[in-house]
Order: sequence, then C-alpha cells, then structure tokens
Amino acid sequence: MKFTFKAISWIVLTLVIILFFKGSGCAQSLPFTNHTEIGILQNNQAIGPHTSFTFQTFNGVKANRWLSLGFTTGVDTYEQTEIIPFALGARGELSSDTKFSTLFGLDMGLGTALFEKDTDTEWTEGGFLINPIIGLLMKTGGKTKLSLSLGYKRQVISEYTGVLDPTNTTGEDGLPQGYQSVNQDKFTFNRASVRLGVFF
Repeated sequence: MKFTFKAISWIVLTLVIILFFKGSGCAQSLPFTNHTEIGILQNNQAIGPHTSFTFQTFNGVKANRWLSLGFTTGVDTYEQTEIIPFALGARGELSSDTKFSTLFGLDMGLGTALFEKDTDTEWTEGGFLINPIIGLLMKTGGKTKLSLSLGYKRQVISEYTGVLDPTNTTGEDGLPQGYQSVNQDKFTFNRASVRLGVFF
C-alpha cells in the first residue's frame, strides 16, 4: 500500500512539473500566476532543531482580478524527514496605489515522504497539511513582484514499523498482506513559516 501511494505521488509530481513549464510558456497569453518562495519553518519545541528549510511554488490561473487558484508543491524538512507537499492553493492580492500591496494565501492538501529510504519493516508517510499565509508584495518595475510572507504550517507525518508474516496472504484483521502486525507513530508538526519569494 505504501508503495502504491508513493507511485501515485511521483506521477502527480511529474504532472505538476510539466504543467509548470507549460504554464510558464503560456504566461504571456493566459492569466497565469506563479508564486515561488524559499524560507524557514520555525518552532519553539524543547527538543529537535528549531529552524528548518522550506521551498514551495504555487502555479495557478486568475479566478478574478485579485484571486488566483491552483496547485502548490515544494519541499519541507522536519528533523530527519523531507516532505513533498501536494496542495490545492489560493493566492490573493489587495492592490494599492503605493509600491506595496497585501498578499494572502492558503494551501491545503497532503504531504508525502517521497525521498525517504523505506524498507518492508520501516517506512514513513506524510499526511494532511494546511498553510495559511499573509504578507507584502513589492513592485519591481515590471510584472514580477518580490514577496515577504508569514504563515502557520501544520503537517502530519506517520512512521510505521511492521512485523512480516508471509503466511498472511489474505490481509486478515485489517492488516496488509504479508504482515503479522503494523505499528503507527503519528506526529503533528506545527510551524511558523517565514518566506521570501517572487510573484508574477
């Protein structure tokens, strides 16, 4: 089951990359929006690293003059785990007559641990994520704007350990085929996000 989920995740990531380059090529003729950011995720927990790396890119189309709807992906690090987010996203801009305008957004979806080295007895899976943001956009003279955003990111991660049982070929007691038992440890990461980016 875990391998099926990762295979689907790779397919989705490939499609997103293809759509990103097609969208970039059509940006001059279509109401295409891109928001690419890099920054940190910050926590105040007593154990573990307090700061970790985050990168994400939103690609969408304008629903109206101030709102764009699309898809967000990237990479986030949580302690020893790298999570690839796949989220439906929204970005909005409240324009002003000054050099600065207000940015707001929301991403909601699932994360997946595509790059984790899983085994038959130990593996990691991502889960639900949500990331509201608010920030500022600064005009640069062209269509591209610089962004500074603050947000809150909630990401669920599950670590599994399993005991193999080759005689279980029917998936008895709700277990995957080939397992005697499976144990799940579920973690919820709550992080403040601080990102710099470009918006066009």
